[in-house]
Amino acid sequence: MKKKLLAGLLFICFLVLPFNALAFAADSSTVQFSKQAIEVDKNASSFSVDLVLNSQTLFSSAEFGIKTDSHVQLKSVTYSQAIGSASQVSMKEKNGISYFGFFDTSNHFSGSFTACTLTFTYTDSAATVVTLAETTLTRLTGTGGATSESLTPNQTLQITRSASNTPGGGTPDPGNGGNTGTGNTGGSDSNVYTHVIDNTKALEALEHAALNSQNIKTISFEVKSTDVGGAKEIAFQLPYSLFNANEKRQVEINTPFGTVTIPDHVIPAGQLGSAQSLTLRVKQVDPATLPASAQQQAGSRPVLELHFELDGKAIEWKNEQAPVQVVLPFTLSPTEKVNADLIVAAYIDGNGKLQIVPTGRFHAENGEMSFSTTHFSLYTIVNSSKAFKDTTSSWARQDIEALAIRGIINGTTADTFSPNANITRADFTKLLVGVVAKHAESTGTGFKDVTSKAYYYEDVMTAQALGLASGSGEGKFNPGASISRQDMMVLLDRAFTAAGHPLKESAALSGYKDAAKVAVYAKPSVEKLIASGIINGSNGYLTPQNNLTRAEAAKVLHLLYNELY
Repeated sequence: MKKKLLAGLLFICFLVLPFNALAFAADSSTVQFSKQAIEVDKNASSFSVDLVLNSQTLFSSAEFGIKTDSHVQLKSVTYSQAIGSASQVSMKEKNGISYFGFFDTSNHFSGSFTACTLTFTYTDSAATVVTLAETTLTRLTGTGGATSESLTPNQTLQITRSASNTPGGGTPDPGNGGNTGTGNTGGSDSNVYTHVIDNTKALEALEHAALNSQNIKTISFEVKSTDVGGAKEIAFQLPYSLFNANEKRQVEINTPFGTVTIPDHVIPAGQLGSAQSLTLRVKQVDPATLPASAQQQAGSRPVLELHFELDGKAIEWKNEQAPVQVVLPFTLSPTEKVNADLIVAAYIDGNGKLQIVPTGRFHAENGEMSFSTTHFSLYTIVNSSKAFKDTTSSWARQDIEALAIRGIINGTTADTFSPNANITRADFTKLLVGVVAKHAESTGTGFKDVTSKAYYYEDVMTAQALGLASGSGEGKFNPGASISRQDMMVLLDRAFTAAGHPLKESAALSGYKDAAKVAVYAKPSVEKLIASGIINGSNGYLTPQNNLTRAEAAKVLHLLYNELY
């Protein structure tokens, strides 16, 4: 009897007081349409869309308000299995809004799930809009009362009439063989293939996401070449809720033009605003359209243009805290295979000139060029070179040149490198930060002997923020002092950790004749670098207290580079 009375009271609340409530924490993303736009087949008289709920707070009941115009009418509401045995409130119209919902006698609804499917009658040819105008979620309290949250999402579903037949109506299915999402060829523009991932498909993909070696959840989507056809541009749209989570995530988008992996919170908060969707545009560009100097260097190699859109509007993106990973398929020529280290990624700047991307590395085993970037532009692949007069016979020549062409390391003059000279603590730290390619704002007090005018200031401060450099107990960094081999190994070990690739295995040092000379603070790092094969010693010696030479620095930094990229 008590349960029946409570159910009856809830029913009355739905009909009489649909939206006078006390909020208990929510925002407009709590309820959404599963799609943002639907193109209805020209012969279809109806279409359907899901309502998706996403609440972190338990609730017992939900009511929705849908507003339409004269071109479209809400025909029916079909509740999903996720509602279970909850009582359903029949549709009721008030002030031009159709209200409906469900209620239960306990708080057991939460998380992300499809609440219901809405079917609309649509016999017109004019474009129209369906609006999710209102939502109320109700939560029962322990004292027998109830509190509610009232939202006015004003989320819209754009409805258009297709000019051609699409079996089943709605957005055409590209035949993805199980891929999540829907696609089309961009309306009248046959050069653009549009692929839309709605909220429901995004949630399904999230459920199947896997953790990578760095404990980041990777959500993967794919566009096949058979989907794209002859289109030269792909517009891939996703709900931004995929990126706006507390857990570490990344979204991997595989296309025939290349693969782009986007990290969580990729758009700075100030730029995001209230945007609900993020579109990645990937465009193949004809090399012949590039400025003359860039065209000469790129040759016939692929050129890719990348940019983001928020809610369909193009933005200029730059975020040093959230680099995007890009992989371009490419086949090397026989001459290029001789030294693949000289094949690098480059972007075209505002002056039409090619700039080398430091993180670009060609992987011959996969036939792919990979790089990370913190801004978008036009990208291509070039064959570069950099030689020094005093490294032609150096054992580290290949390592030196591989880093030099990427701008990670410089010579002591324009054409000399001084491979046998000692390297200072400041210079090695600067190079190390360049390889790790991570930006971090220092929250420490800095070092007494590192002034803001020093050429290495920003890099030392970044190294401190990343946990690479701690200096001496006196608050000094000793930037001009030569760095010892064992101090280099400590910094190198920390760099692997900062880059998300911590070294875990250790090896005994007993096989080295001078193992006793390794300082206590450096021993754990030396043991890990020995186990990884990055440090091998020479003729049975580690020489931990010797000064590090510039050639040795180039060698270990190139080994680090290859491990990270």
